[in-house]
Amino acid sequence: VGEYVNQFEEDIACITGDRYAIAVVNGTNALQVALRLAGVKTEEEVITQAFSFVATANAISYLGAKPGFIDVDRQRMGMSAEALRSFLQESTERKNGQVFNKKTGRRIAAIVPMHTFGFAAEIDSLVSIAKEWGIPLVEDAAESLGTTYKGKHTGTFGLFGTMSFNGNKIVTCGG
Repeated sequence: VGEYVNQFEEDIACITGDRYAIAVVNGTNALQVALRLAGVKTEEEVITQAFSFVATANAISYLGAKPGFIDVDRQRMGMSAEALRSFLQESTERKNGQVFNKKTGRRIAAIVPMHTFGFAAEIDSLVSIAKEWGIPLVEDAAESLGTTYKGKHTGTFGLFGTMSFNGNKIVTCGG
C-alpha cells in the first residue's frame, strides 16, 4: 500500500501496454485472485499444463478446484494448442452453455497456460480455442515479464494475466 506500490502498478501497466496492473503478495496469490474473478468455484476443474512450477496447480487447489493437466508443445514449452483442442473435443461435453469433463463430471471453469522460462506459449491459438469453447483463459506469465508474442506482451491476451516478481524472476522486488 502506498505511493511506491501505486507507481509500481502504473509502471507495469505502461511497460506491458495493458490498462491496469494490480499488485498482490505473490504470483500464486495473483493466479488465485484472477481465477476467482474468472468465476472458478469449489469442485470445478481448471485446465493447466503438465510442465509448470507447482504454484500454478496450488492456486487452483487453494480455491477448492481441481487441476486438469494438458501436455506442452516441445518448441515453446507452453500449453499445446493441439493437445488442448483434442482434450476438449474428445473428453468434454457441452451442457447449457457450459463445458464438462465427461470422466469427472466437473465443469471446466478456466484454462491456465503458462509462459515457461520466458518462452511465449502459442497464446493466440489458446485464446481462440478458449473463446470457441466459452471458457475463460487466465495467463500465468510469472516467468515471462518482457516477453512478447507477435508484438504484444505475454499476460495481456487472456481475461487476466499474472506475473511474479519473486527473487528468481527476471525483475524482482520486496515481498
